[in-house]
Amino acid sequence: MTLKSLPFDEKNQLDFDEMTKRIRTALDAIRRNKSLKATQSTLAKLAQCSRRTLSLRRWPVEELKRIKSQRNPGPVESESVASAKRTLKATHNEALLIGQVRTYQAQNGTLFDRIQGLEEDKSRSALIQTTLEAQISAARETIHELEMELRRTKLKVVKAK
Repeated sequence: MTLKSLPFDEKNQLDFDEMTKRIRTALDAIRRNKSLKATQSTLAKLAQCSRRTLSLRRWPVEELKRIKSQRNPGPVESESVASAKRTLKATHNEALLIGQVRTYQAQNGTLFDRIQGLEEDKSRSALIQTTLEAQISAARETIHELEMELRRTKLKVVKAK
């Protein structure tokens, strides 16, 4: 199964090849002229394209990184020193993470205790509410009985007159 060739495929390929040529020329210019910064912006201006075009192709960005590393070789350190630094950094990060976990555990314990206390307070409040409602009901019953007795007493007084 072959794909059909579309009328604009040839033009697209020509445009792609022309852009590749411009990018390579711009990279050579950056490589030769140290006053030009080895950045995507500089490369994009020289190649007359967008930084996105460079990023999508990837290889121009990698080439810029190589140019930067050639310009700034930095201190040479042995692999064992680099490995020791990575191990030290990993150990430090691990210690920080362990500290954070312990802090979160302590906070979790404090919050758990607080929730337990609040639930106990809620239970006590519900018991007090039930008791008070029962007392109010009993008081209403007593008031009702006293009002009835008062009416009967008034009726007896009225009948006696």
